[in-house]
Amino acid sequence: METLGNPTTTKVQKDLEKTAREIGPEISKYVEEEETNRRLSPSVVRTLRNAGFFKMFQPEAVGGLETDPLTAARVIEEVARHNTAAAWSLMVTNTSPIMLVKLPDDGINAIYGNHPDVFVAGSVHPPMSAIPVKGGYSITGRNPLFSNVHEAHWLVVLAFVMENGQMKMQHGHPEIIAAVMKASDCEIIDTWHTISMKGTDSNDVSAKDVFVPDYLSLPLNPELAPNPRFQGPLYRFPASGANIACLFPPVSLALARNAINELKSLAEKKTPLGSMVSIKQKGAMQRKLGIAEAMVQSSRAYLYEAIEECWEKVKAGNEVSREEKARLLLAATHTNQTCTKAVDLMYSAAGSTAIYTRNKIAHYFTDAQVLKQHGFVNDSRYETAAQIYFGLPADLPLVEF
Repeated sequence: METLGNPTTTKVQKDLEKTAREIGPEISKYVEEEETNRRLSPSVVRTLRNAGFFKMFQPEAVGGLETDPLTAARVIEEVARHNTAAAWSLMVTNTSPIMLVKLPDDGINAIYGNHPDVFVAGSVHPPMSAIPVKGGYSITGRNPLFSNVHEAHWLVVLAFVMENGQMKMQHGHPEIIAAVMKASDCEIIDTWHTISMKGTDSNDVSAKDVFVPDYLSLPLNPELAPNPRFQGPLYRFPASGANIACLFPPVSLALARNAINELKSLAEKKTPLGSMVSIKQKGAMQRKLGIAEAMVQSSRAYLYEAIEECWEKVKAGNEVSREEKARLLLAATHTNQTCTKAVDLMYSAAGSTAIYTRNKIAHYFTDAQVLKQHGFVNDSRYETAAQIYFGLPADLPLVEF
């Protein structure tokens, strides 16, 4: 973890997207190093922090930028064009503030009081156990997929409240809380040995009887309002937008665009076996490129339209319906699944060239296989959205927030 000095007073960037484009060449230098070390390089962490990107969704009142969802999505998409693991880190650290703003003042001060550049990571499945004790809870459990865990100062988990060794029930459902633990109170377990996205440092974390005071916990309740200090529209934007649509699919969009551009470059010089012309002259390759372009362009339009329409409604002070929350989830899921399929098409079109790790398409292909599996945007989320359209309870509770 990079040591933080005195609290910084980073100014709100006038043009975050411009900043993202400017730092692109710098953060792209370290991709191979990060794949080897299985975590972001200190230089990339420092560059992203100095740009303010780790606190786009952090409230202005505690030193954040309180960036609108559309800008945040475009920043992540631009960063992902240069370094997918770096973009993933922006998803990680900008997810938690949407939940943390519901903490009482003591909790907000504990997390943000000493410095506004704090890094908070999280993992929500499976829930740990929370045993009520004097002044708070004792948290025990082990969770996978704590991305950027070595950079984290705090860790957010969900936990079942336990009573007499059993899950405490409320209205027929287990009582669940969100709990914020000091990272130094937990053990990082080295499990992140994967086919790709290696630089995300998404290891397991184990907690054993970690004390979490009441002010660093909150019930998992969609009706729980933000702390009165944080009344901006960002904190009324649905979780399916702020936690999912703005943060996950922009990475896949950039990945697919990179794969398309790489195929175009390869097509200028590659002549397939048994042919006298380059692959760009082959109808089969033209078809794959055309389909991929349609996939990426249409899913991008769908995603940003869904985010913008909901954001305008929230800014106007209007309530967001369950169906509108489902639309954000559906747009995020469809964009992620469609873009990873577009990468698969480009991998296929590149032929045997794509099997070599020296070729960028090989890297984009393996990244896509990891991205398509994330629990918030995998293909089962089509079903989650449909459950809401049918008027049924959603199997992903987050979409109700």
